[in-house]
Amino acid sequence: MTELFAQLLQHHGGAHARSALAAYLADDTSRYLAGPPPHRPSLELLKSAAQLAHLIAKMTSDSGEEGLALAYFRAALDLARTADDRNTYAITLRAMSMQALRLGHHRHAVDLAAAAVSVAGPDAPAPTTAFLLVQRALAHAHDHQRGTAMADLGTAELRYAQVSEDSGAFACYPRAGLAYQRGETLLALGEYPRALDAFEESARHRSELQHHPAALTRARQAEILMRLGQLEAACSHWHQFLDHYQWLHSVRADRSLTGLRRALRPYCRQREASLVLERARSLARSPAPG
Repeated sequence: MTELFAQLLQHHGGAHARSALAAYLADDTSRYLAGPPPHRPSLELLKSAAQLAHLIAKMTSDSGEEGLALAYFRAALDLARTADDRNTYAITLRAMSMQALRLGHHRHAVDLAAAAVSVAGPDAPAPTTAFLLVQRALAHAHDHQRGTAMADLGTAELRYAQVSEDSGAFACYPRAGLAYQRGETLLALGEYPRALDAFEESARHRSELQHHPAALTRARQAEILMRLGQLEAACSHWHQFLDHYQWLHSVRADRSLTGLRRALRPYCRQREASLVLERARSLARSPAPG
């Protein structure tokens, strides 16, 4: 079930199937966790429950309900602590750091990212270490700590070179994800051409079925190209964003669509921009319910 819901999040965004995961946690998972002896939950079951709580927290955040998402993240931390699962605990702290960044709490994001690296420890698997370090790099970049951000990014790249072919939502870290986070870090540091290259690498390694991260990647590329004054190239990426957007139920994607319309409105008399704006209008919708 963890793998299923992780894939649904990647394919269709957080508001898709969130109610199904909530029902599964309430009706099935909680029953196993509350069972009397000899049916007390094993550590593996607690670990799986922590991962499911982590996933519903991410889904809830992507549905725009940040307060409820934080409550789910805290539940995931409690379950991971009970399961003595450092990996899931650290990954959840990392996700909370991402949430703090989106909400503009940069110093808190740094603290959470640093705590995630500390909890995982020096013996953490290479994918986990790389995953945690790139988030700490991004948090440092937003906190205007360029040298520390680049040092963390470099160390993460070195650790990623040791990654094996592990699979699973909480065991692997795809190259597309690493490249995307590198792009986000470079973007935060104002390194626009290098960030654009990183996002392009991410897009090359991304499955076309992963509509959620693919859409966010194309949106980032378009935003950078707009800053660089390359309207035609930006519109090409906006079209690719819209190819994926139509499959999504995601507040983050909705916000990117709003950004698209705001960025292109001054150019509405130019053909490339007008075509994107017309297509965006046809796809616009009210935010999906949680």
